[in-house]
Amino acid sequence: MVTRFFLDRPVIEPNRIPERIDTIIRILIRYLIILNIVLGIFTVFNLYIYPNHIHEETPIMTRDTSQLYPNEI
Repeated sequence: MVTRFFLDRPVIEPNRIPERIDTIIRILIRYLIILNIVLGIFTVFNLYIYPNHIHEETPIMTRDTSQLYPNEI
């Protein structure tokens, strides 16, 4: 029986690990970009928009120094 060399060799499957790593990195980058946008919007809202609507002006603290209040005696 004569066998051919290319038929006796096991079939070598191509290495799929680099393709999977590329896919994972691509998906990770998409999620990181979306997360960055969401956190950026949240930060801008907390730093610039929210304080303008929630805080009142700081009241001017004046006190008559000629009087002593009961809790100071």
